[in-house]
Amino acid sequence: MKVISFLVALVTMLMTTTVQSKILIKIDLDSQRLSATKASGEMVVWKISSGRSGYETPIGHFSVMRMEKDHHSDEYDQAPMPYALFFSPRGLAIHGTFEKGLGRPASHGCVRLAVPHAQQLYNWVEEEGGAQVDIIGSTQAAGRRSVPPAATSANPPLRRSVRPEPPESAQDDVESVWRF
Repeated sequence: MKVISFLVALVTMLMTTTVQSKILIKIDLDSQRLSATKASGEMVVWKISSGRSGYETPIGHFSVMRMEKDHHSDEYDQAPMPYALFFSPRGLAIHGTFEKGLGRPASHGCVRLAVPHAQQLYNWVEEEGGAQVDIIGSTQAAGRRSVPPAATSANPPLRRSVRPEPPESAQDDVESVWRF
């Protein structure tokens, strides 16, 4: 009888427990994009800037551990980090930035977003009660540069076009001079 009472209590407890839906945040270091998806299916995709060479953003599975609307970095001269979502014991966060040029590695390891996007993401995480953060891609993305590849025999450099010589028969004929 005690076993049946225990099972009934357990089932009742499980049925009345509300499951907190969480936001799934996926950060792709190769494309420098963040996607966030709510349980309802609503999704956004934004440009980010992850950690630059020497300060790579770590890949892996994380959870938002702490949230601060108006954080200032103790490590980097009180740099503003609005709408910070901390996901790492090292103090790394997804946060807003006033810097221009998102879409390329530039930070000290944090994930930067435009401030309005950081605010929206912060609000979503606050409303839903948490978030999972999956960071994929290559940490080597931080060392990449957007410069053209070096010239090789398979990829020769482009040359300026050279004016062709007129045909021999036209060199003596004034009326058939090539015009460029």
